[in-house]
Amino acid sequence: MEANWPLAGRRDEVELIKAVCDGDGVLLCGGAGVGKTRLLREAIGLAREAGRAVELVAATQAAASVPLSAVSHLLSAESVDQRPDGLFRLAALRLLQRWQGSQVVLAVDDAHLLDDGSAALVHYLCAHRHATLVATVRSGESAPDAVTALWKDDLVRRIDVLPLDDSAVDRLVGHALPGHVAESTRIALRDLAAGNPLYLRELLFDGVESGALWRGDGVWQWRGLSRGARRLRDLVETRLRTCGEAGRTVVELVACGEPISLALLRSEPGLDAAERAGMLDLAEEDIRLAHPIYGEVLRANLGPIRLREIHRGLAERLAATPLLGRDDVLRLATWQLAGGLSPDVPVLLPAARDALVRHDFVLAERFARAAMTAGAEGARTLLAEVLHWQGRHDESMALLATGPADDADHGRWLAARARNLYFGLSRLSEAVDEVAAIRVDNPAVSAVRAMMLMADGRCEQALGIALGVLGDDAAPPDTRLWSATAAVNACGLLGRTGQALVHAEYATRLAEQHSSEPLLALPHLLMARANSLLTAGRLRDARTAAERGYQEAIEIGDRGLVAWWATLRGSVAQVRGDLTTAVASLREAVAIDDEQDPIGHSRHHLMMLAGVLAMSGEVAEAQSCLRRAEELDVAIPRVLLPQAEKNRAWVAAAAGEPTVAAEIALRGAELARETELPYLEASLLYDAVRHGHVNQVHQRIIELAREVESELVLAYATAATARAHNDGSGLDAAAAVFEELDAPLPAVECLRMAGAAYRAAGQSRRANATTERARLVAARNGLTGVRTEDPTLSLTQREREIALLAARPSTSKEIAGHLQLSVRTVNNHLARVYAKLGVSGRTELCELLN
Repeated sequence: MEANWPLAGRRDEVELIKAVCDGDGVLLCGGAGVGKTRLLREAIGLAREAGRAVELVAATQAAASVPLSAVSHLLSAESVDQRPDGLFRLAALRLLQRWQGSQVVLAVDDAHLLDDGSAALVHYLCAHRHATLVATVRSGESAPDAVTALWKDDLVRRIDVLPLDDSAVDRLVGHALPGHVAESTRIALRDLAAGNPLYLRELLFDGVESGALWRGDGVWQWRGLSRGARRLRDLVETRLRTCGEAGRTVVELVACGEPISLALLRSEPGLDAAERAGMLDLAEEDIRLAHPIYGEVLRANLGPIRLREIHRGLAERLAATPLLGRDDVLRLATWQLAGGLSPDVPVLLPAARDALVRHDFVLAERFARAAMTAGAEGARTLLAEVLHWQGRHDESMALLATGPADDADHGRWLAARARNLYFGLSRLSEAVDEVAAIRVDNPAVSAVRAMMLMADGRCEQALGIALGVLGDDAAPPDTRLWSATAAVNACGLLGRTGQALVHAEYATRLAEQHSSEPLLALPHLLMARANSLLTAGRLRDARTAAERGYQEAIEIGDRGLVAWWATLRGSVAQVRGDLTTAVASLREAVAIDDEQDPIGHSRHHLMMLAGVLAMSGEVAEAQSCLRRAEELDVAIPRVLLPQAEKNRAWVAAAAGEPTVAAEIALRGAELARETELPYLEASLLYDAVRHGHVNQVHQRIIELAREVESELVLAYATAATARAHNDGSGLDAAAAVFEELDAPLPAVECLRMAGAAYRAAGQSRRANATTERARLVAARNGLTGVRTEDPTLSLTQREREIALLAARPSTSKEIAGHLQLSVRTVNNHLARVYAKLGVSGRTELCELLN
């Protein structure tokens, strides 16, 4: 990475600094690392560009006790015995002689470290207009009175340099890390840097060097700091030295326990020292470290013995206080385990379940293993569940090979085994057969069965079972939520989006009533709801829900959950045509799958990434993703097969094979019809229309629009019908509907086709107006690279196919072999293409279509 970074997020400060060139001094005030020195360098550069001389004055902690040390280079050896007032006058005289009456910019970094004499000299030079000052001062540090008086007496303008905002941090991250950066990584870096550019720079340097920042599938991912973060460690150590040993002890305790109750630390002698050093923040009665990077660095660099000692001490302190609820019990057990103590056995299983629901799988595994070692009933099944959610399916299955001794745990064991077989190991038929053979009437088993039937495309059957469990007040709340997830998904897939959202609302209220209990299913229920919003055509609501879920998953810290929400985010973006977001989201999902794939969706995610890359024009990478997906030995559930064909079709279309693309889309639509998935059937049929297969499908889309509760499918029907009749007005109307639904890419496509229809009818004025409207819609929605006119719309399907292949470019012989035509037939088609498009040959054709 480059050592010199651009100046990001400081436009207002730079505008104020430009006043230096006009003779107005400025004092840059801010915390350590916020970029004061970088702004000082910018001011110096601006002054020199304006032809101003610059005098640099150095201030250091070591020299702060030596009179006039900052200007000692102006004093001769013979002057050292003079009185301070004589030295002052001599230094001032030497400077004025050196400047010879010109207006000089006096630049002072860390002016709060100036000795009193040097500070008084700087004040004198500013007060008498001998120099224009630009200086930095660290907030919260004691400064000489003469420095404080500079801005209090209005001799200079004070500029408070605040932490960078998120957009500026993102620009710096993008500058430092070439290529795609996962949104979750951006958020993690923002949170850790907290707007401090110095910490951000060192975080990125250390992250890349140590492997905490790594690039997989072309996407930068964040793993968390390791002991190798030497730059950050040195920075934090410098701050810690100002606390003393007692203060350091407090900072280490807070780093391992934050947020930590003030009551647990009141007896620490170093508490005041740590606070004075600016290392602590107190909010109500809880203490945190003043900057997130402090805790991250300390936890990564404390040795195992010291960590154990700290956690043991925290546990002993907490155990001596009244435990006020589930959080205190979990925290006590966590600290006891980390401190090498043995938590009470009755606490271990609840603590493991609680950690599992909080998506802290590492901690959940430790609790579950400790419970299993202690012989707790149900610990083996719970450990298998934890391993499943970590994507360690073979290990999970090994634990589930034999049933539990306790009959009360039998249903949970059956459910965990079925879930792992189907969603983890992708042994779909084996899992379905095994569940079908179960004769136990257990709500947990029924909930998993409903999820499996839904994924297998048997949505009516899944819905009946799921609603039975959802209505069972005796069933555990989390089991009822899993059933609700199956019911909402099944209703949405069947096109009954109103019913899906009613079930989602009921289950959400149920979750609120049981908020004190562990509810692992809740994020999955919210995903099902967001999917139903997408199916209903409520794209704005779906986008909002997907963004909220994605952000919450990042906060939770479960990378598998991040991947699922990223996929949903990408799905919504694909429908809208926001291909930048779609590609970024699906790249992230694929990169996470390489490390952790709890429900075996890696192949599906690769297929989706291939589709959006193809829609973006990244043909080679789309084809590569498609090949990778097909090489994976992972079965795709039947309910996802139509969507796989949808994305396969887009890869064919991007490769210049619209006829093949339409055939694939029609095949996917038939799969959806066989599986009774009407929304997916309509979506695939409309894709066939987009690929040029117009005349034979619009009637079926109209039928589906009556069946599916979806404004989007209605829009598909309107657009397909207008396209079949080359009806410019109808296409205009469809575009307006798509715009209203927040689907700008389909809107632009309709406007593009409407323009061609108007032009073919000789209505050039309407054609030009429609083309301009398409341009505005594309620009307003950030659809970069999207054509607002398609010259191939005047071609027949065969002519269009040959034209696109010729533009790749391919020879007539290659095209003939690919389409199984004669070379003469290809050339005849090309001649008609040239005539219709007004080009003279292949060169101009390539320029027009590429």
